[in-house]
Amino acid sequence: MINFHDVTKHYNSTTALADVSLEIPDSEFIFLVGPSGAGKSTLLKLIIREELPSSGRIFVGNTEVNKLSSSQVPHLRRRVGTIFQDFKLLPRFLQMPQKQEKQPLA
Repeated sequence: MINFHDVTKHYNSTTALADVSLEIPDSEFIFLVGPSGAGKSTLLKLIIREELPSSGRIFVGNTEVNKLSSSQVPHLRRRVGTIFQDFKLLPRFLQMPQKQEKQPLA
């Protein structure tokens, strides 16, 4: 289960998320959609602890994400499946294979 309790995230003078509370049950498959600047990426970064909230508490299961040490973060990320749409994550799959010309038989 993923829980956000009154989570706020500020980037300098910009508020990306304000007092967000939500619950995502275990094994739930969700889509996060919204307009540019709505806080979708920020929310995902907070779940996998790429960012820390300015205030509030985040739980994945019984683990409070905010309190994890850097060495515990990889263990958290193994428990949460995320797919990012940034195509640059898979550069080798974007290159089309070169068509090989057939060599004449000698």
